[in-house]
Amino acid sequence: MATPTRADGRRPAWEAELASGARTPHVRRIVVMICLVMVAALFGAVVRQSWIATSRAAEVVRLEAAGAAMMHPMTTLLTELVTAQSAAVRGDVIDRTSVRSALERLREAGARHGAALQTTQRLTDLANQIEAAFEAGDTGQAAYQRYSSVIDLALDLIRAIGDSSHLVHDPDLDSYYLMDAAIVRLPDAMVYAGRAADLVALAEPGTELTGEDAVRAAVARFNVASDALRVSAGLTMSVNYTERSELGSNIIERLDAFRAAADAFAPPTMLQELAIAVPARAMAENASRVFATAQSLAHLLLSELEALLAVRAAGLAQQQRITTIATGAATVLVVVIAWLVLVPNRRGAAGGGSGDRAPGRGSTSGEEAAVGRAAVERRGDRGRIVAAVSGSGRDAESGQAASSFAGQGARSVHAG
Repeated sequence: MATPTRADGRRPAWEAELASGARTPHVRRIVVMICLVMVAALFGAVVRQSWIATSRAAEVVRLEAAGAAMMHPMTTLLTELVTAQSAAVRGDVIDRTSVRSALERLREAGARHGAALQTTQRLTDLANQIEAAFEAGDTGQAAYQRYSSVIDLALDLIRAIGDSSHLVHDPDLDSYYLMDAAIVRLPDAMVYAGRAADLVALAEPGTELTGEDAVRAAVARFNVASDALRVSAGLTMSVNYTERSELGSNIIERLDAFRAAADAFAPPTMLQELAIAVPARAMAENASRVFATAQSLAHLLLSELEALLAVRAAGLAQQQRITTIATGAATVLVVVIAWLVLVPNRRGAAGGGSGDRAPGRGSTSGEEAAVGRAAVERRGDRGRIVAAVSGSGRDAESGQAASSFAGQGARSVHAG
């Protein structure tokens, strides 16, 4: 029997409410799934950006560590070249074995890091120039000029290592000033101290430097004094801003030794007197002290720099692990929520129902079935009531017609 409708053609209120309640769970599930997808997408975007930033920072730290590792043999080679220059200027025998050994260690470091640091060609050029200086066998002023050019190539290689490894762009104050002292200031101090000693050797025995040699010596002394001041100020900044408490105690002894040697070579309070003649022997001795203490301090600072970079690399690795764990946990959470939203509907469908749940929170499949049966019974009762009412009306109409017919028959008989 057809479902009764209202006179205006609209569905009864109870049936509309039942249909609306059946659609509500579907709408809720769709809204929840859309929200889950949006949250997952936003979270994924944030995680991706964080992972990219952390990966880039970790790569920079790896390059910096490679640069610091390559600077150890580079500093040793620079030391050997300055020593070889002094020997050649004086006409002494050059220790070629030591120079070539230092060059070989640098080549080994270059084999590991040269491609990443883009220093392979520069290293090849430097090695060729070193061998050319050995073959030339110059002494005196000619040796001073030739080896000065070779040492300038070595300094250029040091600058290239600093640039390509991002050491010169390090944003942290403690590691930046360690880098500045180890690969900029101290190598310069060693070179200028060595050149000052060589200028003394080029002068007449027992005489003082005069003329152009005196000016060169004054420039060398000025550069050493300036580098010493910047090294001291920079390392003070490193100690003040570092989280590595042992940094200060590790470097203080060698820093004091270097400052003492630099002050003896060129007192910072007497820079206006640098052009004044200085006894040759005193300058040579003080230059040797600057050279030795600068070399020792440079290697120590490079080791401290490597330690700081190792701590930073460990922190970035820990950050990546935390990001990975958080991503996995979020993924599991999204999957569980999606399962909780979708599985009840599938169970309802498997049970033979339409999958629609009655209005209300916490409904089960049994409750849905009960609501459905109640709705059917209400529709059946409504239909029987309507049928009964309709049948009673027809019976009443038939009885009235029969009574009228009977009355007409009786009046006819009476008239007859």
